[in-house]
Formats: sequence, structure tokens, C-alpha cells
Amino acid sequence: MIKKFKSLWEVRLMKIKKKKGFTLIELLIVVAIIAILAAIAIPQFSSYRIRGYNSAATADLRNARTAEEAFFSDWQVYVSSNAVGKGAGAVLLNTTAVPQVSVPQFGIIATTAPSAATTFNTGVSQNVGLLLESSANGSSFLGVSKNSAGDRCFGMDSDFTPIYWVNGDVGSPMAAGSLPAAVADTTKSDLAGVAGIGACAATAASATKNWAAL
Repeated sequence: MIKKFKSLWEVRLMKIKKKKGFTLIELLIVVAIIAILAAIAIPQFSSYRIRGYNSAATADLRNARTAEEAFFSDWQVYVSSNAVGKGAGAVLLNTTAVPQVSVPQFGIIATTAPSAATTFNTGVSQNVGLLLESSANGSSFLGVSKNSAGDRCFGMDSDFTPIYWVNGDVGSPMAAGSLPAAVADTTKSDLAGVAGIGACAATAASATKNWAAL
């Protein structure tokens, strides 16, 4: 009986000895593989999110162009977000918080002004800032948009069809003074090749500093 028990114990002990665990080298290899995958995936995910933020700003800019053209068809003048003095408008249109802007009667300084108080509507996505600037007589306009979490500003000139872009810093929201002066000139764009300013002027040395067509 004792010999039988001893024999069974020896067999079980041999089975236990035959079972192998992971070696330290194998564990280190697994950890290294996980670290490499994380190093690749995290920047890609961040880049994907930024592209999404930029897309929202581009879509809002295109919608603003449609809204401007609709307003122009009614009043023969474009709305501006510039303060009184330089452009043809008297309203601030950083529309993240103000999707509808009231345009007072004769509040647009142009040869043809609205004959009654009216409104200008254009939707914007969360964290997107939008600025519109019309020329002195209201016959053309520029538009700029940026998502505060994006790394690009996007611009348009009513006299030309392309969407333009320039780098901006991530975390930098749109602000007044980020838009060049609008000029009614169909021979050249007011944006193409012009240096970005304000929120649309990235600090990184490798950034695109001048507006370029997409």
C-alpha cells in the first residue's frame, strides 16, 4: 500500500515538474510587442480625431457659403462679422454660441442695404468658430472657420470656388482678427499665398504658414 501511494505521488510529482510557465524573456517579448502596438495606435487615433474636427470646420464653412449666397439673393449684399469700420457689417459672428445673427435695418454699410431688420442663419458644430468678412461695398466676402480642437483653419473667398487652409495650433479657438480684409477682386484670391494671422497662424516651425487651396 505504501509503495503504491509512493508510486502515485512520484507520478504526480513528475507531471508537475513537466508543466512549464512563461520565461522572463517570453514575458519581456510580449510587453515589448504591446508597447510597439500602443506607440503606433495612439498617435494614429489622435490624428484620426483631429481630422474629424477639421472636417466639421470645413462642413460649417461650406454651409456658411450657402447661407451667404441665400442672403445675397434677398438683399444684394453679403453679411459680415466684422465690427463697424472696415467691412460691410456690424455683427460679430463667432457662431459657436450664436447660430442666428440679427442684422438691423441699414446696419450693413453698402450701396444696397437691407430695407428692413432681418436675420442671418448658419449652423455650426460644437467648438467651431466662424468669421465672415464682406468687402467695403458688400459685393464679396471671405469666411474662415476653425475647430478649437483641430489643427487647421479653413477659408473661402466668394470670388473663387476652392476651399483654402492654413495650420493653426490645436487648442487655439477662432478669434476676431484671424481673418484678412475682404476685397472685391476677381483677379486673385484674398487668401491664396497670404500669411495666416491670429488663431490661423501656427507656432510650429514645420507648419504651413500661408493659405493654400485644398
